[in-house]
Amino acid sequence: METQQPIYEVLLIGDSGNIKRNQPDEILELLKNHLPQNDQSAVIFLGDNVYPYGLPDEKHPLRNDAEAVLNAHYKAVENYKGKVIFISGNHDWNKGKSDGLSYVLRQEDYLNNLFKPQTVYFPENGCPGPKEIEINDSLVIIAINTQWWVQKGVRPIGREFSCGQETEEDFFVQLESLLEKNKDKRILVIGHYPIYSNSLHGGKYKIKHHLFPFTLYKKNAYLPLPLVGSLLPIYRKYFGAREDLSHPRFKILRKRLKVIFKKYPGLIYAAGHEHNLQFIEKYQNNYIVSGAASKATYVMDSKYSRFGISAKGFFKLKLYKDLKMKVEVLIVDDKNKDGELVYDGWVQ
Repeated sequence: METQQPIYEVLLIGDSGNIKRNQPDEILELLKNHLPQNDQSAVIFLGDNVYPYGLPDEKHPLRNDAEAVLNAHYKAVENYKGKVIFISGNHDWNKGKSDGLSYVLRQEDYLNNLFKPQTVYFPENGCPGPKEIEINDSLVIIAINTQWWVQKGVRPIGREFSCGQETEEDFFVQLESLLEKNKDKRILVIGHYPIYSNSLHGGKYKIKHHLFPFTLYKKNAYLPLPLVGSLLPIYRKYFGAREDLSHPRFKILRKRLKVIFKKYPGLIYAAGHEHNLQFIEKYQNNYIVSGAASKATYVMDSKYSRFGISAKGFFKLKLYKDLKMKVEVLIVDDKNKDGELVYDGWVQ
């Protein structure tokens, strides 16, 4: 197999919205060094493309800074021949605030104008999806809008917003229809929120988080609150802040997706959101978390974990003629412009 050349490659980069503004950013430089030199490839930015609030209006004091971040993404892939895809995360929706739709629509317009004539932002119009992105006879990419499910304020759906879904149930019906249509291909579903995670948003906590609960939000916030301090991790694990996998609204989506995905062994679901790199294999599906473009946070081990690391980097997928797919994980290495390959394995 090692002598074969992949027929398609996909680079998965999440949470890149806090890249360096005034100097070369190590993740974007690493990305540039790994961009395939042909058009049989894709770079996917898995949401949270602009910190802290997405793209505000032109009068906002953070507008110029937000534009600089998006422009840096464009510059990194300006001469790249392959496909570029962006999806939205909670920060792109103004951190889920009720006016978030206007933020994400501005970002969609801004990026699509930058990348003309290529359309790069999916699903369009802030709709829930699913959006099929046809690649070739061996691979399909399906984008879903996980933030839509937990968003405050206006959540576009129906003809009024040019969405192809009239109800939440339509989303699931259409998703399963797309999966069935493409069942003989490699299927890559992309969304910002993970389905499984061995880190903060997945309800996995270290002992220090119970003793020093504010370290969940600030690394060195060592204010001891034994016993009482456990209330915050317990709440987030079982009830969930709006950005957690246990949030009641997200649990609706997560529960249905797990059931649907099980019907399609070998399916790959890729997300960002957690600021680390994880590869989880469960129920014959492959779950990737690649949200470590801007910072790195802890990751814990689990029964189903094939790999996990707290380091800045990204995943690369390599598809071969026989539908075999290899997963690689590359992290930043200050001594090597090509980074360090820390994981190399095959998916189911």
